[in-house]
Amino acid sequence: MQEADDLPGLPAGTGLTVVSWLMRLGFLLSPPLVGPVADAAGLRVGLLVVPLAGLMVVLLAGMLSPRRTVGADEEAVLAATRADPTR
Repeated sequence: MQEADDLPGLPAGTGLTVVSWLMRLGFLLSPPLVGPVADAAGLRVGLLVVPLAGLMVVLLAGMLSPRRTVGADEEAVLAATRADPTR
């Protein structure tokens, strides 16, 4: 939630609001999804939908982490280190 709140380019609180609404939607939509799956394939398979969805979220969460860019200050330090490795 902290990462969602700190997304660059969004006002404070916007990312957190989006994440909390997505959590509410998941809470409201998962029972109607489990029911038909359980009717069609059995309760065991229907209840397996929930942990599989969680696993999918964990696996796809890595795509959300921002790429780290080197700022001007860090670039100057790197250049100085390359010029004088003893530094």
